[in-house]
Amino acid sequence: MRRCRLFPEYKAHSPEALWRHLTARHDWSSISLWMEEFQAQETVSPQQSKWPPLSAAVIEQNTCCSRHMRNAILDQLARCGIFLASELEDFELLLLRLSRIGGVMQDALPVQSYRSSAGCNFDSQVILYCLEHGLQHLLYVYLDYYKLSPGNCPFLEKKELHEAHPWLEFLVQCRQVSSNLTDPKLIFQASLANAQISIPTNQASVSSMLLEGHTLLALATTMYAPGGVSQVIQHEDSENCLKKVDPQLLKMALTPYPKLKAALFPQCTAPSILPSDITLYHLIQSLPPFDPSRLFGWQSANTLAIGDAAGQLPHFSSPDLVSKYAVVEQLSYTYYLHHGRPSFAFGTFLVQELIKSKTPKQLIQQVGKEAYTLGLSSFHNPSVGAACVCFLELLGLSSLKLRVDLKMANVVLGSRRRNEDAHPSFIRESLAEKLSKLADGDRATTEELLVLLEEGVWDSIEQQGFNRLSSESSSQWSLVLQFCMLHDMKLSVSYLRECAKANDWLQFLVHSQLHNYHPEEVETLLQYFSPVLQSHLKLASEKLSSGSISKDDSCLQELQKNKETSDFFEILHRCSDESASWCWLLAEAVRHRVPILSVLASCIQGASAVPCLCVWIVTSVEDKVAAEAIEHIQISVEDHHWSLEDLSIIWRTVLTRRKIHTLIRGFRLFIKDSPLLLIMEMYELCVFFKNYGKAKVKLVEFQKSLEMLDTVATRVLPVIPATWMREQVCFLLKLMPQQCETQYELQKVLQLFVGMEQLFSDGPDVQKLYRLSQVLKDTPITISPAVISSYSTESLQRECRSILEKLKADGQFAVARRVAELASLPVDGLVIEQLTQEMQMLTHTQQWSLKQARLDFWRKCHENFKKNSVSNRAASSFFSSQAPEASEHPAEQGSLEERHLLLTLAGHWLAQEEPVPVEELEELEKQIWLCRIAQHTCGGAEEETKPSLSQHKLAPAELSSDSSASEFSFSKLAALNTSKYLDLNGLPSKEMCENTLEHREQESLNTLIGQLLDGGCVHEASRVCRYFRVYSQDLVLLLHCRALASAEASMEDLHSEIRALLSNATLPEDLESPGVPLRKVHSNMCLLSASSLDSLSFAMVPPTDEVARSLQTLISRCLHGKDYCRQVLCLYELAKELGCSYGDVATRDSEAMLRAILASQRPDRCRQAQVFINTQGLEPDTVAELVAEEVTRELLTPSEGAGEKQPFNLAEESQTFLQLTALCQDRTLVGMKLLDKIPSVPHGELSCTTELLILAHHCFTCACYMEGIIRVLQAARMLTDNHLAPNEEYGLVVRLLTGIGRYNEMTYIFDLLHQKHYFEVLMRKKLDPTGTLKTALLDYIKRCHPGDSEKHNMIALCFSMCREIGENHEAAACIQLKLIESQPWEESLKDGAQLKQLLLKALTLMLDAAESYAKDSCVRQALHCNRLTKLITLQIHFLNSGQNTMLINLGHQKLMDCIMTLPRFYQASIVAEAYDFVPDWAEVLYQQVILKGDFSYLEEFKQQKLLKPNIFEDISKKYKQHQPTDRVTENLKKLLSYCEDIYLYYKLAYEHKFFEIVNMLLKDPQTGCCLKDMLAG
Repeated sequence: MRRCRLFPEYKAHSPEALWRHLTARHDWSSISLWMEEFQAQETVSPQQSKWPPLSAAVIEQNTCCSRHMRNAILDQLARCGIFLASELEDFELLLLRLSRIGGVMQDALPVQSYRSSAGCNFDSQVILYCLEHGLQHLLYVYLDYYKLSPGNCPFLEKKELHEAHPWLEFLVQCRQVSSNLTDPKLIFQASLANAQISIPTNQASVSSMLLEGHTLLALATTMYAPGGVSQVIQHEDSENCLKKVDPQLLKMALTPYPKLKAALFPQCTAPSILPSDITLYHLIQSLPPFDPSRLFGWQSANTLAIGDAAGQLPHFSSPDLVSKYAVVEQLSYTYYLHHGRPSFAFGTFLVQELIKSKTPKQLIQQVGKEAYTLGLSSFHNPSVGAACVCFLELLGLSSLKLRVDLKMANVVLGSRRRNEDAHPSFIRESLAEKLSKLADGDRATTEELLVLLEEGVWDSIEQQGFNRLSSESSSQWSLVLQFCMLHDMKLSVSYLRECAKANDWLQFLVHSQLHNYHPEEVETLLQYFSPVLQSHLKLASEKLSSGSISKDDSCLQELQKNKETSDFFEILHRCSDESASWCWLLAEAVRHRVPILSVLASCIQGASAVPCLCVWIVTSVEDKVAAEAIEHIQISVEDHHWSLEDLSIIWRTVLTRRKIHTLIRGFRLFIKDSPLLLIMEMYELCVFFKNYGKAKVKLVEFQKSLEMLDTVATRVLPVIPATWMREQVCFLLKLMPQQCETQYELQKVLQLFVGMEQLFSDGPDVQKLYRLSQVLKDTPITISPAVISSYSTESLQRECRSILEKLKADGQFAVARRVAELASLPVDGLVIEQLTQEMQMLTHTQQWSLKQARLDFWRKCHENFKKNSVSNRAASSFFSSQAPEASEHPAEQGSLEERHLLLTLAGHWLAQEEPVPVEELEELEKQIWLCRIAQHTCGGAEEETKPSLSQHKLAPAELSSDSSASEFSFSKLAALNTSKYLDLNGLPSKEMCENTLEHREQESLNTLIGQLLDGGCVHEASRVCRYFRVYSQDLVLLLHCRALASAEASMEDLHSEIRALLSNATLPEDLESPGVPLRKVHSNMCLLSASSLDSLSFAMVPPTDEVARSLQTLISRCLHGKDYCRQVLCLYELAKELGCSYGDVATRDSEAMLRAILASQRPDRCRQAQVFINTQGLEPDTVAELVAEEVTRELLTPSEGAGEKQPFNLAEESQTFLQLTALCQDRTLVGMKLLDKIPSVPHGELSCTTELLILAHHCFTCACYMEGIIRVLQAARMLTDNHLAPNEEYGLVVRLLTGIGRYNEMTYIFDLLHQKHYFEVLMRKKLDPTGTLKTALLDYIKRCHPGDSEKHNMIALCFSMCREIGENHEAAACIQLKLIESQPWEESLKDGAQLKQLLLKALTLMLDAAESYAKDSCVRQALHCNRLTKLITLQIHFLNSGQNTMLINLGHQKLMDCIMTLPRFYQASIVAEAYDFVPDWAEVLYQQVILKGDFSYLEEFKQQKLLKPNIFEDISKKYKQHQPTDRVTENLKKLLSYCEDIYLYYKLAYEHKFFEIVNMLLKDPQTGCCLKDMLAG
């Protein structure tokens, strides 16, 4: 029912939400209907569609069902060619979906328009998939199924695919061969493709086959090439390299096959004689089974045949062969039957046997039996069986028995094959054996075959999926019955038995009657029925056997009806004599109460349906109902002329009595096409069957038919007018809710009528009544029927008020609120009653004694009032009424705070009244101040240090009465803050003040007034002074300041004491006396913050006029409210600077004022704006918006007008804009506002957009707001790609890059400028004041263009980056050295000039690098380059002097060997320093000095390095490790003489037994004494 109710509304729903709803509930029927409309959306107009538009994207993103249903949905869509985007993008998912709907090979593949992301169609994608996964067989079947070839699928000819997958080319070529068997070129190409698989390394050709050893394959391939083998033997050149073969290569390859080689390359006797053509007969000449000289003589191409060879191809009909070898046999008719040729068999039988027979009839019977037996024996061969059947028919015999038995045999054979595990041939042979016995008439075999046939039929029925007792099963069972009849057996009762066991009496009777079962056979089966059916069937069987009804019974019935029949026929007879016969029949029908007469009357020509229907209904209902229906008729009923008015009364009477069945039957008889039938059926379904779903369908159909009737009524006059029909329907629809017996029925009926309000002419608001029933469905309260019968808005509200009272009594406030909203009733009393009950419950708990609990409750009351839109007066009255209760203990501080809060809330609600009751508010405020005075008095000295309530702020987690009272403070009420309270008149003076308060209360009040003035709440302070008639000197000073600044009062209008003060006072040096401290207070919305007071100091310039001096004098005398006075003075000075009055500045909107200051273009506008912002306490969001607006305006100002845009002075403009952005404390807000202004920039103002992005980035950078920086970078990328680059605004591109300065994140700009040859602009020095651009440029060139040394050098030179220049030169020199290293040294030496040129180039570059490093004070790099320079110079020296020793590009392991080979120490030192290598100098000296005796090497070493003692010790150790010669010994002795350490000299000489040196040292007067002492020690 729910689906039927919602169906008409589906079209208005969102397709995403509706699809989620249906799939989440697995509503398959609705989903199917929607998908059917989606699939046919091209043929269905939007007006006819019942569902919202659907798309594949909606299905993909909003399906919430199980995987099984999701697959079912996608399968159904896929069958119509609709796929999800994810499946189209992933080919494997697409194949998986296709496999579920029939696979990739089907007649109508639903992906004809498929295109992959690479542009491939579906066939190409399948081919690629098979290639990637190695699915050769699948690919072959796919190509064969769709007849794909290179002709209709060019994708198969791609060279890349053939190279990557050689088997693909072979597969394609093989398929082409099968398509054209007469073209040898295709075979040749296929053979080459086959060879490519065997020889994957080379291109497949005949020559490559021979080279790889595939001789026979090459020879076979050549046979199909154009020209064949002849082109090879005759040395013919071919243009095609694939088939070109070198004869010598072929000869060499044929060496293992000498006979084949001799045949192809015979030895010619004379060079001028060409070899004859080689034929197939030459090739097989040497094969033993074939002798071409004696065989194939009938072929003219066989030149080897001798004369006596056969000249004709031998065949089986050859006379010679037949006469010699054939066995002649005459074929009978059985032969032709075996071969399935019945006509030949019949002709043979006629010629051979029938003509010669003397008893033809017996012969025909005998032959027919043989044919019957032959057919049964070959039952498994359909052609033989069909031939036997045809043969019997030609003989004039019946073939029914053979056909039935053949069918029986095949049924049994099929069943046994399915159910038995034996071999099929064994089953067939065993069945053939039984059939041969059947042909002989074996009774036992026949019964056995019957059992097998019954089993086979049952099995066949199950295989086909039929019901065992269906009509289809019965028709298949006829085969069994035919078999029984043809073989003279009792009819099988298996089927009847099954029917009886299943109690299927109908099929049982039909089957038994259809096949003429004997009654005795049927009666025996009745025992299988259930007892009830068994007795019924037995009784029916007895009556059938006894015949029809007896004559006595017929006569009795005839006598009983004799009188009525005679009256009935008499009426009909008289009817023909009447003029208005149908009217007379209606009168007789009423008189005799016979409804059938009205039916007959309607059949008479000219009869009206409405009178007939009225009479039929009146005569069909009970007498009591009929009397009520016709009581309005004043004359005789028989003479009454029935009309629609009568039918209306009858309709209402019958419906009231619920006789709907009579109405339905009547309308079906007389007005069967009336739409009222639908509405009556709807009534019947609701009232009697409670089927509201079908009732909804009927109601919708009625509405449609009624609309159609309105259109038809203009052309054809209907039987019943639409207007009358609407009245009756309206009565029925109003009656239905009144007849509901339960609340559930009422709710369902109202739900049924929702959306059908147009059927009610003046009926109830069904929507409201249904919603009301929905609200009350879980409550015992019911809707009164009187509301429905006499509906009106007032009656509904009365009923809802009654319901509200019951719900309030039950405590169901939530339901009651919904009822009140439904009836548009005020909920004030309801909400207040609910809160009152809740409060009463809380008062009985301990929680109510807690202050915080009560505060939470009052806050909850306030929120409830706002939520439920309670009237302001009612809410105010509630809080006011609770205030006395809250102050039952006035001495308690908590009670005072609570009363203060309640009064404040009451005033807050009262202030929202229209018009505002000012007097009541003032009275409430006075009561509040009494509470505050009492609180302060109770608080004592602690209260003095606390801030005022109106400015008090608490921690976020704390909630108190003070914070709540501050939130609803009267200080913010515009109705009270009027200008009259700032007027000097009416303010209490010292003489007029009245002390109505006690002393302590007076002190508390003065303190509180001082706090108000410090907070700037001058209006409230003025009101408080008037309430209590209190004089406040500070307040008087503040009001005089304002009066002087606004020129509302002159010096003469001031109070006398103020005039005296001003006349006697002198201007102090400081703005405030040092004895009066500056109090820091918390700011209210209208006041300065304490932190902003200091910022005002720069605005306090020396006074320039009398008013300013007076104001400063008053400020110096003021104790409280000094900030307000300063604000007045500031605004006064600002008004003078702007050239306007104080009133304009003070009363003007703060935003407009700040906008005017910013737009003034004054040099000090930022200072003025900052003072104004701090003075007025503007919110950062407002300031940010105005700053962004002004920046945008100034950026756009130069472009206004017809002239060209003037270039910005970037330094001045940027500084100005940065000052503007600094006006807002929150730089993040300014940045966001600047970004928000970008969409409003006129199209084409790219310069403005660029500057806005730069400023926004600056703001975000100052605030460290990474998200904002990311947004700026994204916007800059879009601006560059979409606007700046297409318009070639490269100057703005550079400005954007350098202004933002995030070069690593904006490398795309480098790419753009480099691509557009605008890169040099970035090298202007003015663009990079910070020095970060040059580093970014070099880094970009290194990373993205490492080979562009020109730009690298240009950048380095432009920015004087000597270090980078040096690095570049050094890298270039290393490249030269790498070029030398790239080839062996010996090869380089062969081209000495080139080698020297490279070394000189490297030397020059190294020198330049060292010089550049030195300029940038890179000492370490400069020294390294110098060392390399020396190394390269030494290498050039060696080459010039003819030495080939390699010094450059040495590995670490080769350095020592190189140093050892160098003859001079300075050369070794250069090599060691160049490679930062520290050699084993002891080893070097041992080799050069000790072994070679080169003491000049030692002298050079001494000049540059020290001969340390450890060198001598190491050399001594090496000396000991070898067998020294005399020359080596002398060299060591000489080397030791260089040792300056006398003791080491002595020690080493002693160890090596150089005693002459030892004695010399001991005897030497300079060393002897020292040595002796050391040795003695």
